Amino acid sequence: MLNRVNEKVWNFFASTELAVALFITISTGAAIGTVIPQSIEPEPVIKFFSKFMSISSAHKTYEIINLFDLNNVYHSWWFTFLLFMFALNLIVCSIDRLPTLLKSFKAPPQPYPLSVLDKMPIKKTVKINNDRILEKIKELFQNKGFSTHVFETQEGFQIQAKKWNKTRLAVYLTHLSILIILAGALIGTFFGFRGSMNIVEGTGLNFAISDEGKAIPLGFEIRCERFEAEYYENSAIPKAYRSYLKIIESGKPVRENIVIEVNHPFTYRGITFYQASYGFQPTEHAEFKFTYFDKTGKEHNINVHFEENFKIPGTSVTASVVDFSPALGIDEEGRLFNMSSDMINPAVLVEFENNGKKTQQWILKKIPESWQTPYGKLRFNELWGAQFTGLQVRRDPGVPLIYTGSILMCLGLFICLFLRPVNYFAVINKNQVVFYCPTSKGMVERQIDEIIKKLKGDEA
Repeated sequence: MLNRVNEKVWNFFASTELAVALFITISTGAAIGTVIPQSIEPEPVIKFFSKFMSISSAHKTYEIINLFDLNNVYHSWWFTFLLFMFALNLIVCSIDRLPTLLKSFKAPPQPYPLSVLDKMPIKKTVKINNDRILEKIKELFQNKGFSTHVFETQEGFQIQAKKWNKTRLAVYLTHLSILIILAGALIGTFFGFRGSMNIVEGTGLNFAISDEGKAIPLGFEIRCERFEAEYYENSAIPKAYRSYLKIIESGKPVRENIVIEVNHPFTYRGITFYQASYGFQPTEHAEFKFTYFDKTGKEHNINVHFEENFKIPGTSVTASVVDFSPALGIDEEGRLFNMSSDMINPAVLVEFENNGKKTQQWILKKIPESWQTPYGKLRFNELWGAQFTGLQVRRDPGVPLIYTGSILMCLGLFICLFLRPVNYFAVINKNQVVFYCPTSKGMVERQIDEIIKKLKGDEA
C-alpha cells in the first residue's frame, strides 16, 4: 500500500504535465509582477488602477491585490512555493529519466528492421556500380566524424552512422542551470534586501529604508557631495542626472569621487546603489551661492542662507534672499509663477537696502540679463543643499549563482540546439543504396546529398 502511494507521488512529480502547468503558472505570476507596481505602499498601486477605473473601484482592486500579495509577487509565499515545486519537479524528472538514458549509451547497437527505416522522413535511393561501396560509404561517414556499425541483414548490409549521441546529456546541464538560477533567486529573496534612500546634498545616511518601511543598517555612511540635473532646453524633461558620492567608515572617507547616474550603478561591500530619482528639499544648511562682479570686474563669491543679510562688496548696500522658486516662469499676462518643483529654472528674489531704501529683484540662474542690478552685477549660481538624490539600494547574494546558472544554461541550450544527435542509416543491396534519416532537417538532407554526390563522382 505504502509503495503504491510512493509510486503515485513519484510519478506525480516526475510528470511533464506538472512541469508545463508550473511553468505556465510561474510565468503568469511573473507577468503580473511586471504589470502591477510592486510596492507594499497602497498609493502607487491605487494610482495605477485609477487610470483604468474609478477611485473607489481602484481601492477595492487594491484590497484584492493585497490579499494575494500581487503587489509583492517575488517575495510572496505562493510564488516561492511554486519555485520550490518547480525545482522538485525538475529534480525528480531528471532522476527518473537519467538511468534509461545512461543505459542506452551502454547498449550494443542492433540493426533496425526495414519496416522501421521505411517510416523515416528521409529516404533516398541511388544506384552505384562500385565493388567497394560498403567501405566507401563507411569512409565517407567516418570522415565527417561519425562512428559506424555494419550489420548483415536479410536485405543486405545495413550501415548505422551516429554522431553527438551523448549530447543528449546536455538537457541535464540545462536542468542543472535552472536549479542554480532558482537557488540564486531564493537566496537573494531570503538573504538579500532591497530598499531606497533619499540623501540631501551635503549630508549622508548610514541606513536604507526597505520596501517594508524598515531601516536597514549599511555598516558605512554614504554621503552626497553634490547632485546635478540637466534638462532639455526650454523643457522640464530631464536629459540626465547624476550624484557625486563619498563613502565614510569610522569617520574617515574610504572612497571618494564616486559618480553614479542612470544605468551606471555603484557597488560597495556587495551593496549596489542605483540612481533612481531626485527631488527638491531645502534644509537649514542649504546655501544660496552668488558671484558679485565689482566695477573693476573682480569676482566675489558669496554664500548665504535664506533671509540672511550679506554685504555687496565695495558698497554700503546690504541684501538678503527673501524668496526662491525652483522653476520660475512667466504667464501670458506677465505674471510670475512656479512651473515645477524640479530645479528647471531656479530663481531668487533678492531684497536690497541702501540708506534705508528697499528694492527687490528676481535673479534667474539661466538668464544673465536678470543679473544686472542697480548695485552691480550679481549672478545667482545655485542653491546648494536643496536637492536630494534618490537611490535604490540592493544587496543580492544570489547574483553570482544566477550568473553561473545563466552561463551554464547558454552552454546547455547551445549543445541542445546545434549539437543534436545525428543518425544515418544506409542499406546496401547489390548496387543499390538506400539512405535513411529519422529527422528531416535541411542540413541532414544536404549531408546525404553530399555523400551521394561523392559516390557518383567516384563511380565516374
